[in-house]
Amino acid sequence: MLMSNEQTKRSSWEYFLLRAARDISLSEAQYEKINDRYSQLEKVLSASDNPLLAEAHIFVQGSMRLKTTIKPITGAPADLDTIDADAIIWLPHAQGAGAQEVLEAIEERFKEGSRVQEEIKQLRRGIRIVYADENPGFHIDVTPARAIAGNGEGNGEGKLEVPDRVTGWKASSPIPYSNWLQVASAQEISLEESLVIAKSQRMLDAATQAPLPQYEDYIDQDPLRATIKLLKRHRDEWAIKTKSADTRPISAVITTLATHAYLDVVKESKSKPLSPLDAILEIVRRIPLHIVYRGGDCFVCNPADNGENFAEKWNRPGEGQGYRQAFATWHADASASVSLGLESFESADTFAEAVKKNFGIAPAFITAVNNEIPANWTMPGRPAGTTRNAASMGALFGGASGGGNSQSSVKPVGRLG
Repeated sequence: MLMSNEQTKRSSWEYFLLRAARDISLSEAQYEKINDRYSQLEKVLSASDNPLLAEAHIFVQGSMRLKTTIKPITGAPADLDTIDADAIIWLPHAQGAGAQEVLEAIEERFKEGSRVQEEIKQLRRGIRIVYADENPGFHIDVTPARAIAGNGEGNGEGKLEVPDRVTGWKASSPIPYSNWLQVASAQEISLEESLVIAKSQRMLDAATQAPLPQYEDYIDQDPLRATIKLLKRHRDEWAIKTKSADTRPISAVITTLATHAYLDVVKESKSKPLSPLDAILEIVRRIPLHIVYRGGDCFVCNPADNGENFAEKWNRPGEGQGYRQAFATWHADASASVSLGLESFESADTFAEAVKKNFGIAPAFITAVNNEIPANWTMPGRPAGTTRNAASMGALFGGASGGGNSQSSVKPVGRLG
């Protein structure tokens, strides 16, 4: 089937985005380094003689568990230039203990047992262990938790609560949330040309410490996780560009809203199949539609636990409006950025500059993509007919060679997801 220049341009940009999502994912070496440090947490905890910490179970949460972690931005301000990992310490003997008591016990144990250069940092709901001697650096945020009253499940399953230095115990259900996202991502979008989304799922072993997902599972792409990674990278670049690091949308908000939007797209694709690019664009467009407004407050709740509102900062007196405005501004910018490759930039350099500004992706990556797509496809971000073949002819004959009505009978290259 012949493809028009506009069709090949869309396919080129689609390939670019999915390839970029893989490129900004953690490398296997980075992943294994975090896995090694994560495994040491259990050893530190096992050496404690504090009854509060007896029979504790450590498990990963956040982007590492969800398989949406991205590489940090080199040279970025604090918190944006390091890899963020999260761990929960489930405490079966913390019932009846005060929030501050539990936080102090965790902090004392890791101050005594950790071998890191930087001081253990207090967080509102736990501590941060910084591994600044690694390149790139990373930190693990450790949060203690206990089962809510009536939850008889073990090892952090079911609904939990975590200690907060300001408000006491707060609802949190990380494992049910992760399960929700896994089930959602396993639902397949009906794709054009009968493309099938491959999925893999790994059961986690139950022990004193639950392992991270295998790297092969982590890197395995699907349209939802690819979109989340791209949005998180754009969010970080946007925060640097606008000096909005403190109010930038948190990953839990982006992930939750994107997953709800993905489920919408899955449903609608049953009657109208989509390309992966169309799915990504539609997911991004629909993200704000899933913010719930009630009584003047905003809610982006854990679908597995309505007591956990990821947008709780948006409702704080005085500062809440800043978070809401930051989200709206970021989303507008993200919506434009995921369509950059569909625009017609006057030169390869101006397109490369826009990509670098919005996704932190170097020109060398664009060159690699252009060399991987068929030579008679319109390159992303360029006028219709600007193909590798046309560029070669222009160089050969010393002038610009437009593609005009150049067609391609080459089917789209294999797509991730």
